[in-house]
Parts: sequence; structure tokens; C-alpha cells
Amino acid sequence: MSSFSRRDLLRTGAAAATAAAGSALLSPSPATASARPGASLRVVTWNIYKGGLGAGADNLPHVLDQLVELRPDIYLAVETYGAGETIAQALSRRAGRGKYTGVKITDRPAGKDNLWIFTHLPIVHVYPKPVGGQHVTDFNLGGVRVRLADGQQLNAFVAWLNYTDPWVGYLIDENAAGIRSGLTPRHTAEEVVAADQRQTAHLREIVDQHLPAMLAGNADPLVLGGDLNTVPAEDWSATWAAAPNHFGMSYPLTATKVATDAGFVDTFRAAHPDAGAVEGRTWSPLPTERLITPQRIDMIFAKGAVTVDGAQVVDQRMRRHGPGTFYSDHAAMVTDLRLPRQG
Repeated sequence: MSSFSRRDLLRTGAAAATAAAGSALLSPSPATASARPGASLRVVTWNIYKGGLGAGADNLPHVLDQLVELRPDIYLAVETYGAGETIAQALSRRAGRGKYTGVKITDRPAGKDNLWIFTHLPIVHVYPKPVGGQHVTDFNLGGVRVRLADGQQLNAFVAWLNYTDPWVGYLIDENAAGIRSGLTPRHTAEEVVAADQRQTAHLREIVDQHLPAMLAGNADPLVLGGDLNTVPAEDWSATWAAAPNHFGMSYPLTATKVATDAGFVDTFRAAHPDAGAVEGRTWSPLPTERLITPQRIDMIFAKGAVTVDGAQVVDQRMRRHGPGTFYSDHAAMVTDLRLPRQG
């Protein structure tokens, strides 16, 4: 979510499932990937909530500690809001990966600079702002191309989709509460699907218009991650209606289906195919709202010759920080990828 359209009265505290390392191949075959180990890559996306200050005025150092411990190769940052230079400095000095460059995607003054990308990898290209769309600006999307240690290149894009009221996650949760109490669900399936349409329009514009225009024919592997303010369509398909905390519900959601229909892979679900066993909740670790249903609204998608080695949600404080609430209203999403060696 954005600090400009935030659900300030409602904060969730659903615990994310612990993610054991999985493996899912996008391309090429498993045998080929095994024979050619290629370049490993850790991608993190995390909405740090009002520049790391949303959970408290003294919270940003804890956010930095968590980022340093994750040691991302690429960090797709949402709600950076004035913390960009501090994040780049902390990662450069303490993550042990060398100097990180911070690319400010959202061309706004400090405090309004929503999206950034941080990486220690050489940046080959910074993509121009998205232009010509009805919904998407550099507040919503931007990207870079980086060079990996073995010479391969990867495109990395960060995204933020608008929160809208009514919000699809709340409608699903209110229906779950009714079912749990033996009542008729409050919202029809049509109403739930309709609440997902703004995010669908944003993602369709990104996938169908902006990414092709910005890439201009570049065919290197691509990751797209961020705060999408919707839940995965596949997780709420009929396949998982009987999953715990789904209460027999399923909905034909459309937003993330735009990406998967275009060949993108939901990396968390690729690593953890059983949506009932591993929910991957990212909204929200804060304790003032306890949603019944799993809300995985922060995602990393991948496309191209990429292997998913593992994925996890980080929503617990570091032990050395002692007890207290988590550092953001969003959990961090971490995906470990591998690009099979070429040639």
C-alpha cells in the first residue's frame, strides 16, 4: 500500500508460514540446470512502510538491520520515502556484497519517492519512465538491467499497484468471517471479482504495454516484484477452496492471472506449490488486525530462463532486537533464483 492511500485503521497480524527452500524450474529443463549451475541471485521486495518510520520514529535502524541480514543481490523497494540513500549506505557498508547503487525509480522529492531499486551488481541500463498509459506512472513501475558475475544480464522491475476501496482482501476476509459464524457470506463472488478490477487494469497495462515498450525487444530474463495490493488469483481458484483458512471459498480473480497468462511465474508459489500448506501471508505482520484468510499481496514474478531455488516470507523480528512488533505493515518477500549458465 502507499502512505497516500493507506488503510490506517486496519493493520493485520497474520503470521506467515515458514518457507523451506523449494525448487521450481521455469526454463530450461532440470537436467540442463543441474549440469550448468549458472549464476545465483537473491531478489527481495519489501514495502518498508513510510520510509521505515511507519512502525515508529526509531524503527528505520531495525529495517536496515533486516535488509543487511537478507543480503539481497537486488532489492525492489516500495514506500522508500526519503530512506533511499540511507539504505544504499547500510547495504554497502554491512551486507558484505560490495557497494550498492540505489536507483530512484519514482522521480519525486524525498518523502514522495515511492519506488527504488538497490543492487550491488553492475547496472547496464536504467529504463525510461513508463509513458502513455491511463493508470501507470513512475510511481507504479520502473526497472533496470543488471549484469551478473558470469556475464548474463537480468531485467529487474519494481511495481506498486493502487489500493482501492472496497479492497478484494477485505471482502474475502469478511466472507470468511461470515462462514465461520454460520452466516451467509456478505459479498457475492461478482462483488469480490469487481474489487480486483483496478489492480487488473494496472497489471494489464504493465504487462501488455509498458514492459514491451520499455524493454524494446530485450529478451533477457526478467523479474517483476512489489506490493500489488491484490491476492494471487491461483491461490483463490477452486483448486484451493478446501485449503485451511479458505472456508470452501473460491473466486475467479483476474489481476495476477494477467501476469501468469503472459508467461510470468509466481516464484513463491513455484517454490511452494501447495497453497494450503504454505500460505505466504505478507499483509500484515502488525498486530492490530488479524485477518482470517491468507493475504499474500507482495509478490515476485519471473519470466525467462530462470530457476526458482527457494522463496520465503520474512515477518518476524530479528532475535537481537528483542520483543515487539515487526518493522513494517508488510512482510518481506525473498526469492532465490538461478540463471542456468549459457554456452
